[in-house]
Amino acid sequence: MKINRREVLRSALGSTIMISGLGSSTLSASAQPAQAPNTLTWIAFISYRNMNPASNYDSEIYVLGNVYETLFVYRDGNVQPKLAISWERSDDGKSWTVHLRKGVKFHDGSPLNSAAVKKSFEYVRDLGKGPSFFYAGLEGVETPDEHTAIFRFKNAIAFDLVAAGQYGGFVIGPAAIDKGDEWLTRGNAIGTGPYKLTKFEQGKLVVLDKFEDYWDGWQSGQIDRVIHPYIAEASTRVQMIRSGQAGISTVPASEIKNLDALSNVSVTNTPSWVSDLYMLNTQKYPTDNLKFRQALQHLWDHDTVIKDIFHGTATKPVAPIVSTMWGHGTYDVGTFDPQKALALLEESGVPKKDWKIEVLFSTTRPEPKDAIELFQANAAAIGLEVELNFEQVGTTFLSKARSRETAGHMNKVQWWPGYPTPSDTLISLFHTEKQPAWNLSYYYDEEYDRLVDQALGLEGVDIAAATKGYIAAQDRLMHEAVAIFYADINRVNAYSSNIKRMEEASNPAYEWLSIYDLRV
Repeated sequence: MKINRREVLRSALGSTIMISGLGSSTLSASAQPAQAPNTLTWIAFISYRNMNPASNYDSEIYVLGNVYETLFVYRDGNVQPKLAISWERSDDGKSWTVHLRKGVKFHDGSPLNSAAVKKSFEYVRDLGKGPSFFYAGLEGVETPDEHTAIFRFKNAIAFDLVAAGQYGGFVIGPAAIDKGDEWLTRGNAIGTGPYKLTKFEQGKLVVLDKFEDYWDGWQSGQIDRVIHPYIAEASTRVQMIRSGQAGISTVPASEIKNLDALSNVSVTNTPSWVSDLYMLNTQKYPTDNLKFRQALQHLWDHDTVIKDIFHGTATKPVAPIVSTMWGHGTYDVGTFDPQKALALLEESGVPKKDWKIEVLFSTTRPEPKDAIELFQANAAAIGLEVELNFEQVGTTFLSKARSRETAGHMNKVQWWPGYPTPSDTLISLFHTEKQPAWNLSYYYDEEYDRLVDQALGLEGVDIAAATKGYIAAQDRLMHEAVAIFYADINRVNAYSSNIKRMEEASNPAYEWLSIYDLRV
């Protein structure tokens, strides 16, 4: 989250689990499962809580994407088949006919068919949690035969994009739905994916085992088992990669160069759809002043942050939408110029005694902390006082940021879209809300809302027209200086050099690493 909206930081849970590396034959008593021939230790830096894909809208997606599958998959700018082999939409974009792949089984051996698909999508809609809002307009699913499902919506929708998304598009086994939300939340799962969820210790450990009857088959060298423990300390994760105790892990950007120099370790640094930003509170004095907000943008030193803090594992944004997503505009999101910032502060009319702001943030990573401390120093150099309010617990951050009385002047968010569309970012972050969920800029603009709503309605019938609308909406965001867009975050993994196809396993459209694509 997001902070990371799905990376809601849990209470610090230290880990003493000693985990075996790729292909080794021992595992501590705390983890227990016996080793399969190709066992991958993949370190988690987030502690998982809720494993129900119908209610989850958080970082558990890292695991769930290997257990469940979607009807379609988005890759290289196109929607491609997955559990569906083909599909058609009506001219008005309200009806979508989906033809299912034959011979697919759920993990309990039951067949994938139109009745199962109907039950899954209507369950997500009716549960009313997590990604249910994607399907609020779903009137129903018809099943004219075993392998055909017809989705009917109240309004036009780009259902192929929505159902290819990483939230809300997973097809859940009927038996799992019958067992209910609580059963799924506790770490039980019935999907069609290449891996079964065989062990879940909340906040500590996940174990995945290959599904022998997976429809796409298995080849020599693929991963048989995944041990996925939560390790809180970055230094521990680094040491486990260095020593070979772990096969894959995220690590601090500052460690990338040293790790990549090791003969037994490789590093990938690939694009993603994740963006870091500070939302500027447009309703709180003195950031309710446009020139004051523009001054803050000129105090952000993008070049130093990208080069010396992220060490090249991020890029400077070109727009509110990440540059690897369709529908983004192209802008100068901010040029570091302290003298320009000082001039804007003076022109703002805000008395110098009120040149004081609070930054509210929460993060599990060192880079954002270093970046905001650099901003604080740059601001102090021209007489702007910046108070940093770090909340270690993400839920505490959110409760403060979502209240007018306690929100900061700058509120940190890490964001990625739920499906391949600019709308998820533009609506979730900046659309008018009576009670803010993620609009932590408290930005209210009727014309902006109209542009985004209209573009969303066009997605299902005219993608070019939708793009124009989204860019027009981004024009307004940039003009109003509603945020500091400071980093599009790359997906970085350090991993054992004997693991192959890491880049193929990393699709920018999805936050999970596709373990099925790896080879050893």
